[in-house]
Amino acid sequence: MLTITKQSDYGILFLENLIGKKDFIPLSELVEKTHLPKRFLARIAATLVKNKVVESREGKVGGYKLAKNLNKITLHDFLKFFEKDVAVCRCFDDDYCCDYEGICQHQSFIRTKLNDVLIKELKRYTLNDLLKVK
Repeated sequence: MLTITKQSDYGILFLENLIGKKDFIPLSELVEKTHLPKRFLARIAATLVKNKVVESREGKVGGYKLAKNLNKITLHDFLKFFEKDVAVCRCFDDDYCCDYEGICQHQSFIRTKLNDVLIKELKRYTLNDLLKVK
């Protein structure tokens, strides 16, 4: 089953709370709105700043706001900021040892077909598409 980590999920929540805001929004306000742990949200924010998804400013009028380039960041790119790998199943993890590898007949199909479809679709959509930023 394909799942994303809490970091990716909360990263999207973080961004959703910045939509339509022209001013910088303090982390404390985002924590209050989302009820997410402050330290965890701060790490997510740092990753988003590092990857130019949000802008940050320190000080009394500081905080975070959406960057203007969200139409250039694909969902695949966004997930790669937080995920070790974007894949359909755990078989793709280098450190995963499958008990059924010797008898599994569907692994190559998943690798060559399904995973390619997933990656292609994630690269087709941008953060603007996901967040519906105008």
